[in-house]
Amino acid sequence: MRGVLLWLVPVAIAWLVVTPVYNRFLAAAGERLVRLTERPSVTQLFMQDSHFALVTRTDFAAEKGHLHRIRVTDLQFNLLLTGALFLAVPGIARGKRWENLGWAVLISIFFHILLLFFFVKFVYATQLGSWSGQHYGAFGQNFWGMGKHLLDLPFKFALPLILWAGFYYEEFLHHLRKRSADEPEPRVPSITAGAPAGSRGIRFISVSAA
Repeated sequence: MRGVLLWLVPVAIAWLVVTPVYNRFLAAAGERLVRLTERPSVTQLFMQDSHFALVTRTDFAAEKGHLHRIRVTDLQFNLLLTGALFLAVPGIARGKRWENLGWAVLISIFFHILLLFFFVKFVYATQLGSWSGQHYGAFGQNFWGMGKHLLDLPFKFALPLILWAGFYYEEFLHHLRKRSADEPEPRVPSITAGAPAGSRGIRFISVSAA
């Protein structure tokens, strides 16, 4: 735990530097993914600043110029915990830790794109009033609404731990077995038969697991 806290500071600095560029990449990738499911392709995601993306459709004229505003940074800040967890693992070579972190970040990127995709679909299915009711039935509204909330809450927060367990579960079990094997065998008192009067007649014996 101490190592994770120490790594949080450099990881946070790197994340703050990369976030503006990464958010633009997510907006572009999310737009492309949504447009793959549309005929014709009408969705557009514009970055308003370093953190917010504006959702628009070329076939829907919104009064305020956009249909919804999504804080993209909120979708991907779990990278902070992922980076700190993977870099703080003890007993693993530095190169291996960075390699595993690279794979974990790649998986996280696909997750973030999927989450943004579900967020846009959630907006279309539930946030546009009568238009949503005309274009999405009850099943579609429940599917996109539930999917967005599940990905955005439990799965997003659990992803760093799931990835860490996937990469280091075997090492963690090996560490526990080694630690258990290195512990001294417990000793329990035994009453010695025929001990002289006035003596306690107690000796210690080692007990080993079967």
